[in-house]
Amino acid sequence: MRTGKRLLAMLLSAALLLASGCTVTTEDQGGSQEAQPPEASASEPAGEESEEPQEGVTTINYWSHNGEQFIEANKQIIAKFEEQNPDIKIKYDIFPFNELQEKMKASYAAGAESDCQQIFGTWAVQYTKNGMFSEVPFLTMDQVKESYFEPTYAGYTYEDKLYGLPREFSIENGGVLYYPEDLKAAGYDEFPKTYDELIDAAKKCTQYDSSGNITHVGFDMFGPDNVPYTFISFLLQYGGNYWTEDGHVNFTSPESIKGMQSLVDLVLTHKVTDTKHISESDDLSEYFFKGNASMCIIGPWTIATGVNQFGLDNFDYGLMPSIANDSYAFASPTGWGEVVSARSKNLEATWKFIEFATNEENSLLFNDVTYTVPAQKAVANSPEFLEKKPMLAPSIKVLPEGIPIGPFPNAPFFKKTVYDHFVRICNGEETVEQACENIESEINRDIDDSKLS
Repeated sequence: MRTGKRLLAMLLSAALLLASGCTVTTEDQGGSQEAQPPEASASEPAGEESEEPQEGVTTINYWSHNGEQFIEANKQIIAKFEEQNPDIKIKYDIFPFNELQEKMKASYAAGAESDCQQIFGTWAVQYTKNGMFSEVPFLTMDQVKESYFEPTYAGYTYEDKLYGLPREFSIENGGVLYYPEDLKAAGYDEFPKTYDELIDAAKKCTQYDSSGNITHVGFDMFGPDNVPYTFISFLLQYGGNYWTEDGHVNFTSPESIKGMQSLVDLVLTHKVTDTKHISESDDLSEYFFKGNASMCIIGPWTIATGVNQFGLDNFDYGLMPSIANDSYAFASPTGWGEVVSARSKNLEATWKFIEFATNEENSLLFNDVTYTVPAQKAVANSPEFLEKKPMLAPSIKVLPEGIPIGPFPNAPFFKKTVYDHFVRICNGEETVEQACENIESEINRDIDDSKLS
């Protein structure tokens, strides 16, 4: 995890998922004790590293964030690799998420980065543009396009060359958390198949007090990630697009207006949710898992939160019905993946490790342990993976319809802009048309400012 709240939820739920007792190295980063594994020590190394360099052994330095599911998956893969390659040792260092991002900026600026890092794809653009990452040597772009879903590698691609290997499909759309018993009480033995059925079920599940205020949400999507991603999916499903040929955005098209109106209708017309029940800093999935909503559109990464952090087994994950034309179109940022420093003194050995870590077998292991949606088509379509993670089936069904979110120079600004204007519409401060015009002009101004800087 999109990434701030998503990652916070992942880190918290991960601590309950795997009590692996692994240790971490945070060096001068300090680190949040809350986000560290239960028995982690900030002063101990993460990997089984030697005190002194071993003759004839190449040591590779590898960094990742401290989500415990990710640590566990990485450690299993490292152990397998070292067993098969006794002449290569992996020194594995782990940092809290935000500190990893800052650590990379500082270390690349100083020429002191590790050989390879596990990063979020939206970080990659400036590094690839400035020649900081090594080009993937063992895959052609044709092979990449055949093997991976496009949104998963778009962030690692620059001038039709690949500078990183994706590990997951960072999807926020396509699936809905729901309580089967709530829907059954509303007359639905199965999750709704059409959007009209979804709205009908949501209305029947929504509860109000005597003043008409919502006390139990029927269908939730009110969050700083969910609002912009759902808006984009609606306008795409209506047949629209939002990028222009000159690299700007168009959010005033009829499809954009219609998409925003459909989103606003959930609050003002259907009244199955509101903008009062949760603050911008709250986590939408936690609100659901506390029993305050019957349905919640959100990425499948939250499933582990419900199972492990809240100890629930009474919820499920359904396929979000198409709002138009039976299209499940959505847009996605590039998620977690592996990159290699172009300045690594151990390029051959480092890429050997990354090639091993991202092969089909180890990708399945990684996605299974981390509860992430596979970036590789073969893994996503694997009966073995679906058997291990049956609740991810709705997400996997829609993956072929996903497109890259596009080259927003500042993804948090894009999301906050859409979210803020959505709230203004719901509060009666703007019309849908005015909000879409403002969203378009503000984001285009940000795009132009980024080119100047």
